[in-house]
Amino acid sequence: MGGMIKYEWKKIWKSRLAQLSIIGCGLFLVFCVWSSIMQISATNEKGENFSGMSAVEVMKNTQQKIELTQAKVDEIVRQYLKYTSDPNTNSESETYHYLSEEVYRTFYLPNRDLLSLITNVYREPGSGSSMREVLEENVGKDFREAQIKRDNTYIDLKKEQGRLTSGEANYWKEKTGNLQEYQYGYHKGWSMILDTLTWPVLIMMIICIGIAPIFAGEYQSKCDSLILCMKYGKSKLIFAKTVSGWLYATCVYWGITLVYSSVYMIFLGTQGADLPIQLKYPAMSVGYNLTMGEAVGIALLLGYFFTLGIMGITLFMSALLKNTYAVIIVAFLLIIIPTFLSLDTGGYVWSHVLSLLPPKIADFSFQSYTAYSIGNIVLSWPVMAILVNAIVAVLCSVLGYIIFRKHQVNK
Repeated sequence: MGGMIKYEWKKIWKSRLAQLSIIGCGLFLVFCVWSSIMQISATNEKGENFSGMSAVEVMKNTQQKIELTQAKVDEIVRQYLKYTSDPNTNSESETYHYLSEEVYRTFYLPNRDLLSLITNVYREPGSGSSMREVLEENVGKDFREAQIKRDNTYIDLKKEQGRLTSGEANYWKEKTGNLQEYQYGYHKGWSMILDTLTWPVLIMMIICIGIAPIFAGEYQSKCDSLILCMKYGKSKLIFAKTVSGWLYATCVYWGITLVYSSVYMIFLGTQGADLPIQLKYPAMSVGYNLTMGEAVGIALLLGYFFTLGIMGITLFMSALLKNTYAVIIVAFLLIIIPTFLSLDTGGYVWSHVLSLLPPKIADFSFQSYTAYSIGNIVLSWPVMAILVNAIVAVLCSVLGYIIFRKHQVNK
């Protein structure tokens, strides 16, 4: 069996099309990593602007780790309001958040994410109030209570819009009520890995190219007759083909994702793994009680199972169709078309079904409150997506095995 798997494994990797697609994908993602790092910008406490790796060093210095206790929040809010009330440091410009240009550059820009996080905890969902108005109205108010109130209001809004059932709304309210005290600090490396959730869609495409010929290639080369007449042609050999497809998908996905994730960690640092995921979305309500490191791990795992889902579908089509290029075309359509479909254009059923399709990994973020009710059990989007795509991968692989095994060959 091991020899058969090794043989099928080599057949996949010897494909010139598979080799070129992996090389092309690798070069493109190297460019994406380099480009994203070069586009990082930051302002130091002197008001000087930096970009690229220089900006990373500035962010590490200005975004020191702090506990957002009530006392610390009050200190930051009062410091901002002091600047807006002092004739020497304020202005009437909403663009500068009612600060003078100098204070805007030396105070606001270095602390923008922190001020945004605090302001949006106090701000009512949908409110158009400025930062100054929000902080003036809420100075001294309990930060933790404001966070729970803001999150619950957002959840109730989703419920009124028909995006959540009563059970799902209660599930998320319990989650947000148990969130730990907010912390703040540098987390750019982890944040940028979370920004790469569209990249698995490209990885799915090259995996489809690699495994499309597993069964369809045998039809085209007329070797299906020979294979199915062999001693183990209808059992071990087909199983070996299926296993090699799983191994290829696993190695390509984790090989590529771990490489670019490691590059981000090397250049941007590993600091911030223990900070809350809420820092990634300072302007939004986030119900997941996760650290940045945990969120990245879940995101990469979610991408893997989405990839297994499209891999299983491709194996099934490879056994069903007679042409490798037909398999690739259909697989590409299944990947590309859903990316143009919006989760917000339909109702509850539309958004919940569409969210489980492999290409919708590109739409996932931890600010989503999508959940699935199964009786009295409520599952979050990542958990449900992992379960569904794992089942699809196994089921389609089994169906592909059966279809190719029962294929009628010409004698």
